[in-house]
Amino acid sequence: MILRPYQQNLSDELAKCLASGKRKVVAQLATGGGKTICFASISKRFTDRSGKSVVILVHRKELLQQTRRALSQNFGIEPQIIVAGMKYIPEAKVYVAMVETLKRRIDWVKNIGLVIIDEAHIANFNKIHEHFEDAFFIGFTATPLASGKDKPMKNYYEDIVCGIDIPDLIKMGNLAQNATYAARDAVNRNALNIVGGEFDTGQMALEFSKPKYIKNAVKIYAEKANGTKAIVFNVNIEHSLLVNQAFIDAGYDSKHFDGTTHENEREAILAWFEITEGAILNNVGIATTGFDEPSIETVIVNRSTMSMPLWLQMTGRGSRPIKDKNKFIILDMGGNVNSHGDWCDSRDWAEIFHNPPKKGKEGVAPVKECPQCFKILHARTMECDECGYIFPPPKPTVEEELKEFVLVTKNLDVSEMISKNKDKKPYYTFFQIGFNLATQAKYNTSEMNQEKFNFILLTYFEKAEVWCRAKGIKFNKFHRELAEKTLTDNLKKSFKTWNP
Repeated sequence: MILRPYQQNLSDELAKCLASGKRKVVAQLATGGGKTICFASISKRFTDRSGKSVVILVHRKELLQQTRRALSQNFGIEPQIIVAGMKYIPEAKVYVAMVETLKRRIDWVKNIGLVIIDEAHIANFNKIHEHFEDAFFIGFTATPLASGKDKPMKNYYEDIVCGIDIPDLIKMGNLAQNATYAARDAVNRNALNIVGGEFDTGQMALEFSKPKYIKNAVKIYAEKANGTKAIVFNVNIEHSLLVNQAFIDAGYDSKHFDGTTHENEREAILAWFEITEGAILNNVGIATTGFDEPSIETVIVNRSTMSMPLWLQMTGRGSRPIKDKNKFIILDMGGNVNSHGDWCDSRDWAEIFHNPPKKGKEGVAPVKECPQCFKILHARTMECDECGYIFPPPKPTVEEELKEFVLVTKNLDVSEMISKNKDKKPYYTFFQIGFNLATQAKYNTSEMNQEKFNFILLTYFEKAEVWCRAKGIKFNKFHRELAEKTLTDNLKKSFKTWNP
């Protein structure tokens, strides 16, 4: 089988990383990028070249056969599936198992040179590291953030290799574009208690189960996604049953299932969901990873979460493109998008892996809400692509306060700076621009806020773009992010009370 170019590139970069002396590496690839095919290909490549065997660990039993098919149909490898009840495990080039099943039979598999872990951010895989001390490890995940922030992935892996990001997969047509809307009059997540790094489920369920919030979930669906096939992620079973009944009472074809639902009933519900137009499926935590129903048109996240991986897993359930579907809707009922960003945002996963967020800390995502249609947009967006609303420019009061600053910075001659700094390091002038802008701001404004920061940052972008042209390089995402960080660091030194 011929891999897609980005899949081949990921495989090659992983091989280089391991060949450099690293033994444990994270492979980050967005959901929809074809993780199963990638680690099946890597298994073929490794067994052919090393003469040793590979163990592939998955976290759901449905993935055992999915992985077997990928190996057999595409690479001619018949793996040995390890399941409960086995008294003997035949030798094989590749073994596929769930972690708990392998743990009980771990001494039965021999000659293991490589361990591949799917959904490696889930902590229950960590115990496997202790057994295969001499093997290489590749941990595949779309979100290299550990489920427990007190045990980050960098504690178990030495480096990370990042694959293609969600925005690029959308452009290629491999994923559908989303439109995200935040619920108005939603539960105040700041009032929820945090237990073990996540919102307290009991308290959260009590809040989300209040009649006004139950009605709100149905109301926003009717306003933004009426008649679409939807999956709803609720807080707990009791809350999910209430939401399910509210949808039924409103005339929608809705069902509920959870981890306690009998297997036969669960299969019947999933079959109904697959073939029924406008079906609404309420669930509690079982349709996040390993659940693939491409016909989903709307995802309703009817809860709050401190976990970015969980937020992306839930919202990503609607991202599979199929015929007559090239977009889907996300309805955020729990204020998640403001903390974790939109599903389709580009993320620096290498930075997140090496510098994971601290336990109990939430960030503020660079997003804003369109006041006309309430769609969530990137903070720098000036025109809503949904309704055409034009955001007003910075307030005149800010422009008045910074008018002297603007006059000074307009006279900042980048070409002259480059000439003077020709004997300095390549990026010296780039950083000097940021330092000069921050210094000028110190003398022309008494306090810093986000609006003023954005105003100054746009000036930095203009000057940095001039610098890039002079250097013969492209002013790209790297330079925008570098400028933003440089300006932030310099301004924080002058404005001690400013908290960006």
